[in-house]
Amino acid sequence: MATELQRRDRVDRLTYRELAAIAGRAAAWLDARRVAIGSRVAILAENDGEWCGAYLGVLRAGAVAVPLDTTYSVEQVAKLLKDCGAAAVFTSDRFAETARAAVAAIAPAIVAVANLHRDFAACDGPGAPAPVGDSDPAVILYTSGTTADPKGVVMTHDNIVAERTAAFHLVHVDERDAILSVLPLFHALAQMANLLLPFSVGARVVYLETLNTTELTRALRERGITALVCVPQFFYLLHQRIESEIRALPLAARAVVRMLSAFNLRVRRATRLNPGRALFRKIHRSLGPDLRLLVTGGARFDPLINESLFALGFSIRQAYGLTECSGAATISDDGDPNLGSVGRVLPGNEIRIAPSDGADGEVLVRGPIVMQGYFNRPEQNAATLAGGWLHTGDLGRLDGHGRLFVTGRSKEVIVLGSGKNIYPEEIEAHYERSPFIEELCVVGLSRPGEPTSERLHALVRPDAAALRARGAVNIRELLRFELEGLSVQLPAHKRILGYDVTLDPLPRTTTRKLKRFEIQKQLEQRAAEAERAEMTSPAARVPDEWSADPQVATILSVMREAVPAGAGLRRDAHLELDLGLDSMERVELFVHLTGTLQIQIPDDVAQQLHTVGDLVEACRSRLREGWDTAGRVQPWERLLQEPPADGEFLRELQKPKRVRAALLFVAVKLLSVFFHVAAGLRVRGQQHVPARGPYVISPNHQSYVDAFLLVGALPFRAFKDMFFVGAAEYFEAPFMRWLARTLNVVPIDADANLVGAMQAGAYGLRLGKVMILFPEGERSIDGTVKAFRKGAAILAHHARVPIVPVAIDGAWDIWARGRSPRWSSLLPWSPARARLEFGAPLEPASDATYAAHTERLRTRVVAMWDALHQDRRRP
Repeated sequence: MATELQRRDRVDRLTYRELAAIAGRAAAWLDARRVAIGSRVAILAENDGEWCGAYLGVLRAGAVAVPLDTTYSVEQVAKLLKDCGAAAVFTSDRFAETARAAVAAIAPAIVAVANLHRDFAACDGPGAPAPVGDSDPAVILYTSGTTADPKGVVMTHDNIVAERTAAFHLVHVDERDAILSVLPLFHALAQMANLLLPFSVGARVVYLETLNTTELTRALRERGITALVCVPQFFYLLHQRIESEIRALPLAARAVVRMLSAFNLRVRRATRLNPGRALFRKIHRSLGPDLRLLVTGGARFDPLINESLFALGFSIRQAYGLTECSGAATISDDGDPNLGSVGRVLPGNEIRIAPSDGADGEVLVRGPIVMQGYFNRPEQNAATLAGGWLHTGDLGRLDGHGRLFVTGRSKEVIVLGSGKNIYPEEIEAHYERSPFIEELCVVGLSRPGEPTSERLHALVRPDAAALRARGAVNIRELLRFELEGLSVQLPAHKRILGYDVTLDPLPRTTTRKLKRFEIQKQLEQRAAEAERAEMTSPAARVPDEWSADPQVATILSVMREAVPAGAGLRRDAHLELDLGLDSMERVELFVHLTGTLQIQIPDDVAQQLHTVGDLVEACRSRLREGWDTAGRVQPWERLLQEPPADGEFLRELQKPKRVRAALLFVAVKLLSVFFHVAAGLRVRGQQHVPARGPYVISPNHQSYVDAFLLVGALPFRAFKDMFFVGAAEYFEAPFMRWLARTLNVVPIDADANLVGAMQAGAYGLRLGKVMILFPEGERSIDGTVKAFRKGAAILAHHARVPIVPVAIDGAWDIWARGRSPRWSSLLPWSPARARLEFGAPLEPASDATYAAHTERLRTRVVAMWDALHQDRRRP
């Protein structure tokens, strides 16, 4: 069997005899139309056996095959047909309209069009292949064009044979193999890996009618796939799926998996043995029971993800090359632990690094796999093939064993005003480690008129599925938290200093390379539009037809009373990403709208409203339904009187726990003694802690150890009545749920269910409890006090309870966000010292706004923190 096309309901097969017949008929069709030897014949069709037959038929006829990118528009196809002077186009039903429209756009229209699935049937194949020389052109492949118009790369028959022969020296493929083809066949690596190599040895190639995760997974399991060559993105998705499954395991099982993967990584690096295939057999079999060869190429492969998969027993071989060198110039060895390397040069070829001022130089390639040149581009040929070497434009280095390490593209290097060179792929790979970032592009942006002010800026596309699973409402805040945490792991000059968010996929080539210049222009245009918007008053902006509707205009008018001044209430404006609303401001907007318009928007509906248009349409539908007061969202005063839906943990708050509290109090006091001795913890101001509740304790948030320092400093009268509202994701396992009940933690995710979290806090305060609430809502990235959210002020105002301000300093040195614990800081002679101070309670002022009360609280905490910080610095 030569090829299989997996459809949803069947599998279409072609034998090698049938494939040869298609090639013969395609050649006969060209011969009948007097298509001369050396003429160019374009192929615009989807991957399948007929595509392969047409391609081989063009070569048999002595013509030059020109595979075209099926994502191109009519204008782009017409441009390439004209550039190469195509004599004919082979197409399919799916792309026939594009092909004919492109041909019609060329004047004069001399190109013949054939449907490769139907028009060859009546043709008889010629007896012998056309006479062509080894150095004659065989294929013209147009580059994907990340920075400019595509150029036609002319590959000779010699190039193709040399690539195939060299590859067979390093990769074993035979007639028993089944190769899954997911790369488009107009890509150089795909033609070699999914057509020429397997057809040379009689292997089977499986193509997919629909390329998606479901069909790909089905093919791996059902079609006996033994080899897969694809771009890194597939392996990123595989890694993401595996990691999500590991994170869903109970804590103990998760720890075992991490321990075994670390063990396997050490064994593989020391011995090249791979016990991971047995240790993680279930993971490997879920990918494909027969899969033995994994190869990636076409783009940089993130070394951290590669290491993680390597530790799980996967051996992913990396191929490096350009279209200009027949698709691949190097390939790594099977099981090679040098994971950052793309391997050694293919036999019979050479690689060297051009001298440069830096540590890395340009990668140069020479040998029979290097192209003949660009079609009709003599000036570019002279530059690209200078001195007989292919100048790749990639930067890299060679180690002592001849292994190549590619660091970036010379044209994509960002040179900062400080003179430092930045390789964007390295930065992107680091930030894309966040599970909430789908993709990200880093560019250098300068302020107008200040070319030396170039700074790193990113366009970020969040992972919608991960955000939905997390129940995140405030997307911008979550992304900021992720980016901050990852930034501290980089040197200062490699950190992004600004970012934009988009919900649209980033523009890429068909080989998944980012179109950086297009993205840069998009970001520059965004900045210019924002500047113009600032110069234009909201009143002067012309409303569109939608906002001119009287009912919509009324709703927008009410919305403007609750959103930041000057916010553009466009229909597609995102509530968080464009209007900049945090989770509290979002709730207040909904409260204001529903209260003013006297409508009901249920919580489950409200969580699905993301844009101004979504919210307006939800309000309009409720206005049409009429006013229904039952269950509608109420202002905070009434909203906080309602108990949250989850009563399991709230019932725990009502239970008397004096004995349990006493035992726990002894345990935390022992822990506090440890911190006093090891970290030099000093506590002051305990006389300010009220004798009885209810009240709120609001400390700044520096570290994972803050809660332990705080509860260890509380007197028993406060300790026995304290409670927290914590993120639900940390308390899902049975042991953690028990721990939450024991420690009076109410697990409600404030990001996904802010109203529920606020109601839980108000409920506990009505019981006379002591609520511990970190008003920053997150751990500080650098130890300083960040902006406070309004939750504590709202609860204090409506519950009529005081807030006890608390300042913590020194905890950041022990265990900062984004890094492992610094155990050395717990040694008695360490200079690190922890400090904690309770301030005098702040009574809520009846005439103060939430914002004013919040700022008053933060000012007090900052003043206390400053004093503690200065105290720690004294010898």
